[in-house]
Amino acid sequence: MNYDTKGTAQTKVNEHNLDQTAHPYLLNQIGTCVEAAQNAQDAANAALDAVSGIVYTINVLPSQNGTLTYNGQAQSPSWNAYNPDALTLGGVTTGTNAGTYTATFTPKGQYKWADGTQTAKEVTWTINAATMTVPTQSNSLTYTGSAQSPTWNNYDSGKMTLGGTTSGTNAGSYNATFTPKTNYKWADGSTGAKTVAWSIAKAAGSLSLNKTSIKLTAAKTTDTITVTRAGNGTITATSSAPTVASVSVSGSVVTVTAKTKGSATITVSVAAGTNHTAPANKTCSVEVTLPTKVLNDNSWATIREVSSAGLGANYWAVGDVKSIVLNGTVRNYTFSNLTVNAFILGFNHNSAKEGANKIHFQIGKIGSTAVALCDSNYNNTGDGFRMNTSQTNSGGWNASHMRKTVLGNSNTPTSPLANSLMAALPADLRAVMQPVTKYTDNTANGGGNVQSYVTATTDYLFLLAEFEVFGTRSYANSYEQNYQAQYDYYKAGNSRVAYNHSAVSTAVWWWLRSPSYYYNIYFLMAQIGRAHV
Repeated sequence: MNYDTKGTAQTKVNEHNLDQTAHPYLLNQIGTCVEAAQNAQDAANAALDAVSGIVYTINVLPSQNGTLTYNGQAQSPSWNAYNPDALTLGGVTTGTNAGTYTATFTPKGQYKWADGTQTAKEVTWTINAATMTVPTQSNSLTYTGSAQSPTWNNYDSGKMTLGGTTSGTNAGSYNATFTPKTNYKWADGSTGAKTVAWSIAKAAGSLSLNKTSIKLTAAKTTDTITVTRAGNGTITATSSAPTVASVSVSGSVVTVTAKTKGSATITVSVAAGTNHTAPANKTCSVEVTLPTKVLNDNSWATIREVSSAGLGANYWAVGDVKSIVLNGTVRNYTFSNLTVNAFILGFNHNSAKEGANKIHFQIGKIGSTAVALCDSNYNNTGDGFRMNTSQTNSGGWNASHMRKTVLGNSNTPTSPLANSLMAALPADLRAVMQPVTKYTDNTANGGGNVQSYVTATTDYLFLLAEFEVFGTRSYANSYEQNYQAQYDYYKAGNSRVAYNHSAVSTAVWWWLRSPSYYYNIYFLMAQIGRAHV
């Protein structure tokens, strides 16, 4: 409202004042009223000015309302305290990438800031980076010998950069890195690289042995086991009985060494290697048949092993005894559990002619007394323990009844001739007997000392020749000794006297295989230290 303080009212007042007829009191009152009105007008104008100042003052600078997060699209903020009628929005008002932007606000018309200015003011606003989860390995890898790479949970190549070690061949743990790209951050708000471990597991280990059993003897005191394994795990071996068989390991070879007679189990282990787990253990059984120094404590199989190795003299001595039990009928005589000792005559005797790696035995002794096996026809004729069933030496040792029939050399120990001494021997002895080449006059018949008469036979059981017992010849073909050697037992001076096996106080003759070179009916015999015909 506008008031004209000096307009119509004043004119009326002036006219009234000029009018001398006007009431002086009324005029006075009107003046008072006019003055009062003027004062009111001034107060109203002042009040209006004050209100107008309040209405057009902007006291609060706009600010971003809420938050914006990067989504790949252009975005604009909303504003707190923003009146588009009072302010003009400018600056950067739209953004796509995460970051801070600056907008401006300028008062319009009569509007002004509380500081009385109308200049543009800057206000920052932001688009936050998108939040990501740190990736983890999603697949299980096992060593294959080739390079492998993991797959990942929560991995987006558009949001992060993969680095570090991303491929491996050997089993183990590796470290990859993940770095957020622009516009992205981790859940903890950081944007630096995160290290993430991933792994390749070891493959299952394997173990095999080329042997599951070993037999060690005097001839073979060591043997080896070849170990095949996957990877490079350390190979170890232990013996359940190291005093029987010891072990050592070199690379992939386990060496087993015999110590004494007995059994042991070798356990082979392989530790986990670079790329393989430890496999289950494998075992190898070991049987050691090393001989003892006491001949009679050893089996015939063990004795054969030692003999075949040419090592008999390393363990035993000439004259050592091994007991045997005779059972069976030999011609017309029956042996029933007769225990008799076989004793060593020599080691590798006359080996150049008779064969190497043999131990020669003689049957026998009862206790320490040398005996001859005698039947009821001893010193008589007939079918018994005789060289021939009639008085002849024709054909010599080779053709003799004693060689072929009584001793049983017409057959073999594994298939012995019935009613022969060979058949009466224990089976374990027959199983290891070896043939021996013996040279004898195999013509005889009173033909004299003829070299060509001396020929070879192959025998399992044989009688001794004159020269083999005495070291000299008296009645045998003189050429026999060229193919023979005296046995060490008799060379050592041991008695040549034998006794009846069934009457050990009675000395007897015992047959030699040498026929008389002069007579056509005799084979030689030994008695009281001499040869006889």
